[in-house]
Parts: sequence; C-alpha cells; structure tokens
Amino acid sequence: MALKERLFQTLGKLEKAKALLGKVHPVAGMEGLFVVESESQPRKRYLVDLEAETCTCPAYAQGKTRPCKHQVAVVLSLWLREKRRAQVETRAAERPVA
Repeated sequence: MALKERLFQTLGKLEKAKALLGKVHPVAGMEGLFVVESESQPRKRYLVDLEAETCTCPAYAQGKTRPCKHQVAVVLSLWLREKRRAQVETRAAERPVA
C-alpha cells in the first residue's frame, strides 16, 4: 500500500478517535485501563488496556484494525491532557512574582 493511502487510513482513524474524546474515562485505581463509550451504541463500552495494548471492541478482536480508534482515542486524550498541563505550567512560570 502506498504511503498516501496508509496516511489517509491513519488520519481517518485519528478523526474517528477525536469524536470519542469526551467518551474516554480512566478506570479508578487501575493504571493504564480506560473505558471508552461506543460512538454508535449508547450503552456499549469498551475496555482499553494500554499496558497489554488491547481493546475489547469487535474490530480489535477480529484483527481488523490495530490500534483501533478506541486505543487511539485514549492516547490522544492523554496527550492532550499532558499538553494542557504543560501549557498551564508554562503560564504559571511566566507570571511575575510580586
């Protein structure tokens, strides 16, 4: 597969993951585990384990896509949270001391 097609697939998956950002929830007391709500089925949820690099969604289980959009959504969520935290720390460091 040509680079262009592979990148189009990757960007498409990233776009789908962005739509899931508000549906990513860490599992309390379980480092690296996240619940991601289904985009199409309101009561359906998938468990993403970052350490084991797994997801309970059908696409992942069938080997159709790895990483799946749920895994990408979790990592994107963590990356955005870290980016916001770094921005806050930078702003705090730039404030003048009275």
